[in-house]
Amino acid sequence: MIKRFNSIKVIIQSYFQGNSRTNLLIKNVFSSLILRGLGTAINFLFVPLVINFVNAERYGIWLTLSSVLTWFTLLDIGFGNGLRNKFSEAVALDDIKEQRKLVHTTAAVLILISTVIFILNVIFTDQLKWDEFLGVDASYRLELQQLVFLLISFFSLQFIFQIYNPIQFALQKPAMIARTILLGNVLGLIGILYLREFSEPSLFNLGFVVMGSNVLSIFLFTAYFFVVQRPDLIQKIEKPTVDTLGSIFSLGIKFFFLNIAYMVQFQTSNFLISKYFRPEKVTEFNIAFKLFSVASLIFGIILSPVWSSVTNAQVNNDYTWIKKLIKKLLLIWSVIAIGCIIGLLLAPTIYNLWIGDIITIPFITSLGVVLIVLSNCFSEIFISVLNGMGKVNLQFYISIFVILFFVPIAYFLSVEMGYGIFGICMAIVVTNVNGLIVAPYQVYVEMRKNRKLPA
Repeated sequence: MIKRFNSIKVIIQSYFQGNSRTNLLIKNVFSSLILRGLGTAINFLFVPLVINFVNAERYGIWLTLSSVLTWFTLLDIGFGNGLRNKFSEAVALDDIKEQRKLVHTTAAVLILISTVIFILNVIFTDQLKWDEFLGVDASYRLELQQLVFLLISFFSLQFIFQIYNPIQFALQKPAMIARTILLGNVLGLIGILYLREFSEPSLFNLGFVVMGSNVLSIFLFTAYFFVVQRPDLIQKIEKPTVDTLGSIFSLGIKFFFLNIAYMVQFQTSNFLISKYFRPEKVTEFNIAFKLFSVASLIFGIILSPVWSSVTNAQVNNDYTWIKKLIKKLLLIWSVIAIGCIIGLLLAPTIYNLWIGDIITIPFITSLGVVLIVLSNCFSEIFISVLNGMGKVNLQFYISIFVILFFVPIAYFLSVEMGYGIFGICMAIVVTNVNGLIVAPYQVYVEMRKNRKLPA
């Protein structure tokens, strides 16, 4: 098995062979593939265990609420992505003092926002009728109030520790982030197995185990990084300055709106399905999405170092490397597309082996999810390159279009036209105009501008 893995590694290394930047990218891609592959296997085990623990309706509620909670990640106002680009530049220039200033300024902002989140959670969570908001039976009201308070409390802690992620991306070490995810998944799986044996079905217990595991994992890795691996980043405190704050925020606010557009497309889908159809339909959509998101996961792992690697290449004016990288990524996307088509044909058999007859997934739902996955993977190639270059102005304006029109388009196609879940899938694809058309053209223009493509 080890020999076979090494053979595959040699083949891919020969395909991506190049400078130290390329070698670091390859190392992290392979490490991430192993770690995220294990995490994905755990997630596949997780689904039937959780459904059997809380039932399909509660699981649909959990997925919907998790999607709503994901919106809270936007409250960093883009500082995470702003830090990622600016820290990458400081690393490329070997400017330790600037790295400290960037980290300390971002940390101060995250702590301030986290404190506000927790205070608002204490004041308002019990005042909201979450059952009405999610479109579920009123019998869940008390359970949801307790669950939401717990999740937001955990989130306010995780919000601070998440500074670890953009730093690792900036260092071109996304495999380190994959480790935190894997540990969180392992702890969560152990917790679910315990709950199935010793607990009654409860969304609160489910939330405590899943969210608590993730928070504990990222805390441990963040503490280890700053105390053991990079103590130079905290040994001397750099007072946050207006200039540093402005440099992060001016770029970060654009990423903030891009993230809102992404959230509108992908995270409101669960809410729309729950609101206009049934919570069980959320489970149907997410099971299909979880299956085909394996393709997104693999491609995402390959892309994860690209953003910061492009920043490094741009600082060093190495546009030839960027051009070659794009061509290789497009070839990999083609392989992913073929794999998705084969997976679509085999989907009924896979569902049956995976979850049995707990729930039936229609072919049209699987088809819609495949179209989302393929369009998203294709667009991420060019968006990652543009993000690495800091070329986000045009994306920023297009994101306004997505924010304003996605929900009406999704409602029209799914409810008015009667296409259901497939209509929501099509709305996601249709509103991905930036990734499918604009971003590829903009990258082409950037390459030509630097005389790396023929006129």
